[in-house]
Amino acid sequence: MKSHRPHSAAHSADHSTPEVGPESSPGKHNHTDHTSTLPAAPSGHTPEPLGLKRRHFMGTALALDAAALLAACGGGGGGGDSGSTNTSGSSSGSSSGSSSGSSSGSNSGSSSASSSGSSSSSSSSSGSGSAALPNPPWLVTTFAGTGSSLTLIEGTGGTATFNTPYGIAVDSSGYVYVADSNFCRIRKITPTGVVSTLAGGMGTGAVNGTGGTATFDNPWGVAVDTSGYLLVSEAPNSDLRKITPAGVVSTLAGSGAYAYLDGTGTGAQFHGPRGVAIDASGNLYVADSDNHRIRKVTTAGVVSTVAGTGTAGAANGTGTMASFQNPYAVAVDATGAVYVADYSNHLIRKITPEGVVSTLAGTGTAGAANGTGTNASFNYPLGLAVDASGVLYVADYLNHLIRKITSEGVVSTLAGSGTRGSANGTGTLASFNNPAGIALDGNGNMWVADSGNHRIRKITPI
Repeated sequence: MKSHRPHSAAHSADHSTPEVGPESSPGKHNHTDHTSTLPAAPSGHTPEPLGLKRRHFMGTALALDAAALLAACGGGGGGGDSGSTNTSGSSSGSSSGSSSGSSSGSNSGSSSASSSGSSSSSSSSSGSGSAALPNPPWLVTTFAGTGSSLTLIEGTGGTATFNTPYGIAVDSSGYVYVADSNFCRIRKITPTGVVSTLAGGMGTGAVNGTGGTATFDNPWGVAVDTSGYLLVSEAPNSDLRKITPAGVVSTLAGSGAYAYLDGTGTGAQFHGPRGVAIDASGNLYVADSDNHRIRKVTTAGVVSTVAGTGTAGAANGTGTMASFQNPYAVAVDATGAVYVADYSNHLIRKITPEGVVSTLAGTGTAGAANGTGTNASFNYPLGLAVDASGVLYVADYLNHLIRKITSEGVVSTLAGSGTRGSANGTGTLASFNNPAGIALDGNGNMWVADSGNHRIRKITPI
């Protein structure tokens, strides 16, 4: 029995201490349309990325402010005109240490719509197989998005709108695909910046179909394979969807129940799947966040568990002896190693092809320190990409930064001032507002779903 829209009675166990974002806001208790004001999270609770509908999944939740709720996944949305609705600070502990707050600041600088430029050669969905990127300096520009999320608008560059974009992927022809979460659509951007909807229509749901006849519920992760097929994760629907280049949507895996079960296709179960990445053989890796596991889906739809006990933790080890706490992103390198943004642990983890899990970088406590390995710190890392030389790029969500990690574990800041804003510029002169998804193309460019600014940013080596 499909249960992707449970009534609140089935999810009342943790209503007394719901998880909320770093700034509490009104939101949803379940899949119904009854709104309520949520209390601030007690100390030690993990903030969810803002802008999402609050949904209780067996005692866990996603957050969305009330304004965004009113028209999310319809013709309009919530959020602010200039991307200033999302938080800039945090105070939540992880299993391996209590976090420290991050910079708040104000929204500084206005972004300019940008640049066309074509992209060719081979590229990557979540970072496997992209060309090795050069060293800085890097120029940050706005490729698409007005910064307003009030109404869904198709258009070119700065005339189009998004509503809390999370996942992002780039195909071998330079087309960019965006999981436009609160508009509940998968958007497509041509190399010249023309934005359109590939799939998803009015309202939320899990209906398969073509183009606008299909429905999604806050799509999160997106990856593209070598044939141009998209794989999309949906946390509220707890499933994985597949989209052909013609926009035909089907369910790849997941029953819709918030549970855990290995199996084939809809016989498998997930609990809040988020980031996705494809390896060289076409296998899909999934950050099964609320199950605290990393899952693998073959091209035949067979789902298995790569690593994770299923209990929140930060233990290194092999396979199911290791533990994670709300993993939110994955990336796969050319050797088959899988990297994990272990969101609530503030860590970047590595899984070898043999399943051995280790900590590549992070102290386990929220911070923004550069350094090597466990001397560096992150503040809820949300997005990951890896280039052909094994260098990782991290969307450091609550630090409002793009970070770089060498294969030796040396962490540096590539772009972002550390204060939320929307300024274009070089390196740390630019600013972001809760950067989420990150992807690399075949021409050495980086693409960022700047979720709090409702924009798609492009980072180009100069």
